[in-house]
Amino acid sequence: MTRRRLGRRSGVVPLLSLLAAAAAAVATLAGPVTPSDAAAAASAHVPRDASFVVGTFNILGSQHTLGRGGWGPGAQRAEITSRLIERKGLDLVGMQEVQSDQLAVLERDLDGFQVWPGTSLGPSSLRLQIAFRTSKFQLLDTGHITTVFDHQRRPIPWVELLDQRSQREIYVVDVHNSPRGQEADRDRATRHEVRLVDELRARKRAVLLLGDMNEHEEAFCSIVGSTDLEAANGGTAASPEDCQPPLGWLHIDWIFGGGPLSFSDYGWEDGTSVRAASDHDLVRATVSLPALGSPAS
Repeated sequence: MTRRRLGRRSGVVPLLSLLAAAAAAVATLAGPVTPSDAAAAASAHVPRDASFVVGTFNILGSQHTLGRGGWGPGAQRAEITSRLIERKGLDLVGMQEVQSDQLAVLERDLDGFQVWPGTSLGPSSLRLQIAFRTSKFQLLDTGHITTVFDHQRRPIPWVELLDQRSQREIYVVDVHNSPRGQEADRDRATRHEVRLVDELRARKRAVLLLGDMNEHEEAFCSIVGSTDLEAANGGTAASPEDCQPPLGWLHIDWIFGGGPLSFSDYGWEDGTSVRAASDHDLVRATVSLPALGSPAS
């Protein structure tokens, strides 16, 4: 597993302390602080329960729509995707099949979002992108593993984010497994993804696994039956063989999560704008995080 450390929350607290001391010094020169001012300052950095909306969306790569008919040009559809993300209130989204012209649009149009990895992992890294609101999350760390997708080796990116309200750190992994009859490659990729989830969960952080698994029941049973993750749409699995998938329609696009988090409001968007953007639904759910220091493990 390759990683690049950007900074840890343990470094944030001393910085906040220094800033608070500086503010106190300025306040002393400026005059007395009222009780309400002091209470507001004290509560500004207190961890609180938080929630955000997460999604996964295969945005349909540009090469699929270069010819006549069907969906519009990739860049045009990326504009629709950007508007969808903002209009549906997504705070965090894993995207698949992104290509260079679409990435440029997403980075331009997703106001208030950071997109990773961009081009930082090389040309083969374009296809998988994680976007998150910078008003809610701080990027702490990044990394990737490598799996085979459609006969090509491709990075699977992950980020470590600090949820600024709860002060919880959370890992987010974005995946896309091989399509159609490439069962062996899908199985191998899933095993690599399970190992990555286990490594990240061993650090006692919440983990979200998002993406197009190109499988229905088998994806659920393999992931939930082999890790401590749950699917946002329910179901249970004691092992890959002892498995009860969620009720109702199962997408090949999944949201899994584990650790100190819970899911609610699972659903998907398949309206006019989504159909104009992609041949996949936009799958989303609300994630709740307990404040750091609460009894949640």
